[in-house]
Amino acid sequence: MFENKKCDICGAPAITYLFGSFVCGSEECVEKAKLLRGGPAGHKLRVVSVGSENPVKVKAVELAMEKTIGSVLVVGVDADSGVSKQPIGFDETAKGAINRAKYAFEAKPSLYGIGIEAGLVEIGGKYLDVHVCAIFDGLNYTIGTSQGFQVPAELVKEMKHGEECGVVAEKIYNVKNIGKKEGIIGYLTNGGINRMDLCENAVLMAMVPRLANNQNIEF
Repeated sequence: MFENKKCDICGAPAITYLFGSFVCGSEECVEKAKLLRGGPAGHKLRVVSVGSENPVKVKAVELAMEKTIGSVLVVGVDADSGVSKQPIGFDETAKGAINRAKYAFEAKPSLYGIGIEAGLVEIGGKYLDVHVCAIFDGLNYTIGTSQGFQVPAELVKEMKHGEECGVVAEKIYNVKNIGKKEGIIGYLTNGGINRMDLCENAVLMAMVPRLANNQNIEF
């Protein structure tokens, strides 16, 4: 019965069918399936898919959705950005976010597909790290960005040659998996601001045109 079936939550091979979903043996996935169903006989919650399995991005979307539209189940999807590992400039960074959002939307039945991409952007002769968020609903997308912060020159030098920010930061500052933790901004601010804050703010900004009180405004 479960041959070739994948877990609706994480994509691993499914071994059972519970709460209206195919699930693997993970307790976490079973609990998420239960939440998605709203209980043994409940109605399914709205689903929002994220074009990344990075826990920082997934959690940031959860926080932003809670603040804007309420309870949803956020599911991470392994998505290809379709751009370079280290996007440079707003156009390439936005393209990566849009590609991730569309892929996520098509991969999982969702209210929204959300993509978040971090890029290196030149402003006034300086280079800033900016997170761009795209939210796709099957017809149209909306865009938002995080705050930008100036990237140290020693990182910029290698990033301009195509090396990913997180990889360079790990090598120079000896912080493992920095992109899945506090991010380079967390290192630079001693934890005062972290990458989740930037991702969450980018999502919140992309949600502005979708807020209920803005439905009659053309963006």
